[in-house]
Amino acid sequence: MHVKVGALIVLAFTLVSCASFIKSLSNLQVSFEQSLDQPSSSTQPAPYQPAPGAQSKPQPTQAGALAAGTRPAIVASNPSSPPIPPGWDAAVVDTTQGADYLTAIERKVVIEINLVRTNPAEYAQTFIVPMRRYFQGKILQYPGEIAIMTNEGPSALEEAIRQLESTNAVGPLSPKKGLVLAARDHANDQAKTGQTGHSGADGSDPGQRIARYGKWKATWGENIDYGNSQARRIVTALLIDDGVPSRGHRKNLLNPKFETVGVAVGPHPVYRSMCVMDFAGGYESSFNGTGG
Repeated sequence: MHVKVGALIVLAFTLVSCASFIKSLSNLQVSFEQSLDQPSSSTQPAPYQPAPGAQSKPQPTQAGALAAGTRPAIVASNPSSPPIPPGWDAAVVDTTQGADYLTAIERKVVIEINLVRTNPAEYAQTFIVPMRRYFQGKILQYPGEIAIMTNEGPSALEEAIRQLESTNAVGPLSPKKGLVLAARDHANDQAKTGQTGHSGADGSDPGQRIARYGKWKATWGENIDYGNSQARRIVTALLIDDGVPSRGHRKNLLNPKFETVGVAVGPHPVYRSMCVMDFAGGYESSFNGTGG
């Protein structure tokens, strides 16, 4: 067994997470609060290095590999969208119709977020409970893949299951082009620099990038995942939130105050892939004088 230690990392700006930023609108006045507590070093693992003499095993490319053995999917209402699993209404969770600015994987990520938001308990049973079989102590190993040494082992997974089973459904998120462009700016930036975290090379924070392309309402947040290239892997990693005491990524995904989202998935020179999610309580895109 070859093990990569902590090769996946997730970062969040959220209302209560470590490394958090939050803005709120109150009586048309904008307030800005910044938390200075930073994630522990355990959330910033070293880049993946195979063990000496190890041969990298082929990585599965089928979206939804985590859900092996689960029920078959049904066809989405939007022919260009991925199939929607039983237990969900495609008309509710697929909010990506007309969002031609999203890539195929970004569309899948938006739908995946909406699956967990609109039916948390069913999502836990269908997609997270089956992950138990892949743990051996703190080692997580999917079939045919290099093993991953996690920080907490299955305890974080079990906590996520319990919380999702007791969480009420919240509304789905609608993609907004301005939020996608803000997320894409950061993904493109880090694809060049190889950096991680929420600060851009130009010193921007998520709120400044979000404001480049429109006006946000009520609140905003940002999640970043490094190392996953499949929509379900991205979302389940953020839900489990291994090694993040605040579970800030999970809180962002389930935050009932968020109504809109922008997703950008792209390459990363150190972690191979990354996904940026920018959330807002509402958003009106204003670039080039257009809305949406």
